[in-house]
Amino acid sequence: MTLLDVSIVNVALPSIRSGLDASDSQIQLIVAGYSLAFGIVLVPAGRLGDALSRKVVFCIGLVVFTASSALAGAASDPGWLAAARILQGIGGGLINPQVSGFIQNMFRGDERARAFGLFGATVGISTAIGPLLGGVLVTLGGDENGWRYVFFVNVPVGIVALVLALRWLPRSERGPRESLDPVGTLLFGAATFLVLFPLVEGTGGESLSSRPWWVAGVARALLA
Repeated sequence: MTLLDVSIVNVALPSIRSGLDASDSQIQLIVAGYSLAFGIVLVPAGRLGDALSRKVVFCIGLVVFTASSALAGAASDPGWLAAARILQGIGGGLINPQVSGFIQNMFRGDERARAFGLFGATVGISTAIGPLLGGVLVTLGGDENGWRYVFFVNVPVGIVALVLALRWLPRSERGPRESLDPVGTLLFGAATFLVLFPLVEGTGGESLSSRPWWVAGVARALLA
């Protein structure tokens, strides 16, 4: 669901532009905001799951992702939609590291390898079918409002996933609080943003040479 949302929205961009009268820069923020937030949150979320409980962090991520999907679908202007997309990225970033952690904790030996293989296949398939599903949903909703379906479809899926997670997922033991390392996490998050920014900046069609690659040097300094 979280990785599907990376590709499914691209098909809905013409509908978003038409329905919300969004400018090129606003469209770019709607696309890039999700990817940036997702990438920044991934590593801190993994450490948070280690220190607290993977089940708790996973369920919080589901709530954030599902609620922000509803907000995105109900957006009345591009700024609202961009903010909801950033929240979606945060929710997705909270969810994904916990999945790998669950596989690591719940399976052993060959079963673990098969579980990771199935997870990888699921990621690939969901990313591939995103544009197809997005096209179907936009067609069903029409040019001006079809994009809303792309976000609203996450709501029932997220609710069902939350109910199943609360019922079936094991609650992991809390790790040491020291593993959170807030200062290191903050620096790593800032460095991740600086590395990803030139990449997502290109969603507006800029050439490689015109992107702000100098910020990657700042990221290297933060990680040194």
